Amino acid sequence: MRTRARPHNGAQHELPYRMDQALLHRLAVALAVGIIVGVERGWKTRDEHAGIRLAGVRTFALASLFGGVTAALAPSNPAVPLAAGLIALGALIVAGYLQNVRATHDFGLTTELALLATYVLGATAALGYPFEAAAGAIVMALLLGFKTEVHRVVESLERHELVATLQLLLIAAVLVPLLPARDLGPWQAVNPRIIGMLVLLIAGLSYVGYFAARMLGPHLGLALTALFGGLSSSTAVTVAYARRSLAVADHAWLFGACIALAAATMVPRIAAAIAVLNAGLLAGLWPTFLVLAIVPLVPLARVLLRKRRTHAETDIKLSNPLELRTALTFGALLSVLFIAAAALQEHLGDAGIYAAAAVAGLVDVDAISVLLARGAGRTIEEATAQRGIVIALLVNTASKAALAAALGGVPMLRTATVTLAVALIAAALTAALTLG
Repeated sequence: MRTRARPHNGAQHELPYRMDQALLHRLAVALAVGIIVGVERGWKTRDEHAGIRLAGVRTFALASLFGGVTAALAPSNPAVPLAAGLIALGALIVAGYLQNVRATHDFGLTTELALLATYVLGATAALGYPFEAAAGAIVMALLLGFKTEVHRVVESLERHELVATLQLLLIAAVLVPLLPARDLGPWQAVNPRIIGMLVLLIAGLSYVGYFAARMLGPHLGLALTALFGGLSSSTAVTVAYARRSLAVADHAWLFGACIALAAATMVPRIAAAIAVLNAGLLAGLWPTFLVLAIVPLVPLARVLLRKRRTHAETDIKLSNPLELRTALTFGALLSVLFIAAAALQEHLGDAGIYAAAAVAGLVDVDAISVLLARGAGRTIEEATAQRGIVIALLVNTASKAALAAALGGVPMLRTATVTLAVALIAAALTAALTLG
């Protein structure tokens, strides 16, 4: 008896294999990684004979795809196939390198190492990290493409600049990650990770300012030095420029304008630090900050409108602020202020915080601002923290106005001191209206 065939039911029919869309996407990224790096390497070696070039666009694309496919063969335990693939690719690279050395006598390893890194990035994409792999490929292509510029920068570095760069990397990559991210010490007032991050932030701003002034050269004169010097210490700029103005009396108006510019630069520096820790505080502080940042710029605008030029040199030499002693000193000051503010608040309440802010403002605004921003909404009321930050800024502005007059005499009294006094009064009135 013949068995009747069952009617075909499309709903019950299933393909024996379903395409893995996610894996295809990751392999596509792996291929793109190789193309990104390969385009740069291919352009670099475009004038070389085809038989001499170790690798071009196609080779890099295949190496990256090879890494992606190898990683996809055993996603749960990819170590063995990836190691085998790396050994095989390494053997091919060594053979090609030896042949290339015999033909060109070029002992460079950049392309060979880039090929190995491309294999690893392709595997990274296939293992579920496509964004990281693509970002790594872009960074590698940039490093390879900017060879001339990188070499020029390295050759132009002085020893103290190289040491400062290594110190900044030490703080960012070693010191800060090792610091515990929890409250410690008396009154649980000190968080080492927070202190380390702020040390890194301030050191980084100063580092950028130093090299920006160095690369742009001295042609922009006093204003550029004051601008970037203010990123590190506007008080130091005030002292140096006020003293220098006595010897260059004809340009006192320019020195006064530059002191005001350095004072204005302090505001975005403090705002950046607060934004990192507690951006919500800026909602109440921005009117006062705006006044302190804009009013001191009026003399500089007048200078620019007058289109006057000066050939006076400046005594300020931007020293790199990244010495570990400087960073650790700031961290120690910050820790002391954390503990002192907690103690004053414990015993005196809000009045103690305001007193600590006023005292700290005579020396350093960054530390007390960080302290209050960190504690706002936790151990300190937001309004109290905002008032404390404003007090520190106003006291610091007043101290710079007094320093300018004391060290620069009447010329500085008529320029920098008057400007900073106007900024102080306007900021105080703004704070009284907005903060109560």
